[in-house]
Order: sequence, then structure tokens, then C-alpha cells
Amino acid sequence: MKVSTISNPILGYKLDPGEPGLSHSAPASRSVLRVLNQELSNYYAFKRKAEKEGGFIISGGIYLDLRKRGSFLAAVAGKTKVWMYIPGKKENSKGQPVDTRHISDKIREIEMKMKVETDPVKKEELKRQILLLEIAKNALMFGMAIPKYLLGILFDNIA
Repeated sequence: MKVSTISNPILGYKLDPGEPGLSHSAPASRSVLRVLNQELSNYYAFKRKAEKEGGFIISGGIYLDLRKRGSFLAAVAGKTKVWMYIPGKKENSKGQPVDTRHISDKIREIEMKMKVETDPVKKEELKRQILLLEIAKNALMFGMAIPKYLLGILFDNIA
């Protein structure tokens, strides 16, 4: 009977340009801890930056690229994504005029349905949908950036 030996290669890591931290190597058995530690420190750096500027983190995540190295499933790379809201900042805005006609059309369509509806439960649901659409419309008119996926969720709930 042949017994295989455990292979635990040393993995080298590079940091992105300007990324704080040390790019020391780690064995495959401890690679997940090494990469996760670096990505957590990046996440907390983003959190500190948002709090320092008076904002907060809306959403985010840490993603690890796991691959088999030697006898272990090792983290060979990591990525931290964070969406921050900082009041008064308009980064990544296109500067185009906001067109809210499609929202106004949807509001009118729901108001027409509400006029013919007799069921009070359905009328209440239609009122809630109108309120959500008006909130989205006002947010767009006053320059608050609403990510497209949130608008999609909003319209999916209403449609």
C-alpha cells in the first residue's frame, strides 16, 4: 500500500500598488489566514476612511481565489469590494440631467389602477408602491445616486 506524503508549498504574494501591508510568503496550509488577514485590514481601512469623512459602508465583501496547491486548498489571491456613502460627495456621477419620466409614468399607471380597485388591501399595496416610487424619484431629483441594482429591485417589487 502506497501512502502519499503531504505537500505544503510556500506561496508568494504581491500587493497591489499603493496597498498597505507586507507581502510575505505563507505555506499553503496557512494561505487562507494570510490572505484573509490582508483583505480584512483593507476592509477596515475603507471603514475608517468612510467614518472619518462622515459616511458609512453600504455594502461590501471579501472574495478569495481558492486553488489547489500541493495537498491543500489555498488562497492564491483576494479582493475587497466596498460601496460607501459619503454625504456631499458625488464621485462617479456622470453629470447628466436626471430623467424621471419613466418613474412618473409608472406612478400614473399605478394611480389609474388604484382608482378602479375596490379591495382595500390591494389599494393599500398600491399606495405603498406609489410611495416607494416617489422616494426614488425625489432621491434622483436631488442628486442622490441610487445604484441601478437597487432601482431594479424597486421596480421588481412594484411590477
